[in-house]
Order: sequence, then C-alpha cells, then structure tokens
Amino acid sequence: MSDLKYLSTTALAKTLDKEPKEVFILLAQAHWMIKVDGGWQLTEKGRFEGGVYLNHPKYGDYVAWPESVLSHGLWRSLPEAPLSASQLGLKFGLPARLLNLVLLDLGWQVHGLKGWLLTSEGRARGGQQHRAEESAIPYISWPEKLEHDDALKQVVSALMEGVGVDGRHYATPAEGRLGAWLYLHGISFSYRRQMEASPGPVLFYLPAGLVYLQGWEPVTSSKALTQKLAMEAWLKSRSSVLIDFERCGAIEEIDRWLPGALLQQGVSTY
Repeated sequence: MSDLKYLSTTALAKTLDKEPKEVFILLAQAHWMIKVDGGWQLTEKGRFEGGVYLNHPKYGDYVAWPESVLSHGLWRSLPEAPLSASQLGLKFGLPARLLNLVLLDLGWQVHGLKGWLLTSEGRARGGQQHRAEESAIPYISWPEKLEHDDALKQVVSALMEGVGVDGRHYATPAEGRLGAWLYLHGISFSYRRQMEASPGPVLFYLPAGLVYLQGWEPVTSSKALTQKLAMEAWLKSRSSVLIDFERCGAIEEIDRWLPGALLQQGVSTY
C-alpha cells in the first residue's frame, strides 16, 4: 500500500473537478460507502474497489481511494456541475466580464436591468436562469459541456488570436485583439481611418470620447521615423487623448489596463 498514492474522498472530488457532496452521494448510491453515526464507512464493495482507511493526526480515520480509481466508469454518472460565468471564464483564460460579453455576442444571454437574462438560444445550450436570494439580481449558470461548444470556442479563439471577432480584417493580431475587445464592449470605433489633415491613418478612433488608440511599428528607416514623428505631432495637436496600445499583448492584458484608461476619458466599459 505504501507504493500507492491515496486520495481522500474530498481530494478525489477536487481532482474530478466536482463538488464533494456530489461524489459522496454517488459513492453511497453505488454502495461503496455508507454513512454511520454522521461518519462515512467503507462497504465490502468499497473495499473491493480499493478503498482503505487512513489516519489524520488531527481528524482521525478517514476513507481514501487509490489514484487508479479515477479511471473507473462510475464517474460518468456524476451530474454536470453548473458553472458561473467566472468558472466558465477560467476554463478559457477570460475574466467573467469579458466571457459574459462573448455570451452576449453569441445571443445566449442579454442584459437585464441588472444582471443577465437567458435567451432561448442560451437555454438550448443548457443555461439555467437564477436569481440571487437577497438582491433578486438575475444570473445564469452554464453546464460544464459548454467549454467544448464549437461556436463558443470559435469566438474565444478569434478573440485570443486577434483574427477579427467583428468581421473586420485586421493587419496584426494585436490590432485584432483590441478591435474585438472594443466591439464586445459595444464601443463605436473606426479602424485605420484617414482623418482630416492627419499624416497617416489613425489605427483606432473612438468618437464617444474623442480618443485615439495608436500603436507604432518598429522604426526601420529614416522615412518611417519621419512618418512616426509627424503622426505623433499631429496627435498631440488634437484636443483628444492618445493612448498608445503598445501593451496590447494577450487579451487579459488589454482587459487589465484599457477600461481604466478609457474611463479617465469618459468612456465607460461597464
């Protein structure tokens, strides 16, 4: 037994990415364990499947399972755990706010007066409508299988890779990620627009806040340097504010700094 690694039932549930309560119930239904006087005990079936008793110096004896039990077909009977937008977002590496906007763009949910309301399309994807007990603010939970939904994966992939969620064709992935971010937040913008008297196209112009978002290609010649300096001078002559998006790497980085930068110019993303 010393050569095997054992997991408590709670640790087993965590490894399976399930709630411990669900796992305990399933093991009881499968007659692997039985509850006696408020504690769990192994049955003959549970011992046959590899269950043992281990001792914790503080909490005493507890049931543990060999890691090999993770491959048992029993776990297919576990119900799908409903995921919040935060939990679903973590599976894609997206903050909950941005994941909610992706679900909005897909038509699976809509804004309520507060919170989110499920659409018929979202319900067909397994979404469930809830309301917070005290505030009654509506929210939605989603099934685990949604992380494998092709439509959702396609939008998230386009968002991460910067290939144009909004249908535009962007020159670089960084510009594509920024354009997708603005689009999902419902912010009106023009892309690579030749403005009046500007020495070159402005990458992103947000009329709502008179904000310019400009990034620079690496300067490789005196001509490129001259163009950059001319553009910088023109931008500084405007009454609007320049935000250099040189920091636009991953989409998470954009979401970290751009909302605050825009809010200072009166453009809200919330």
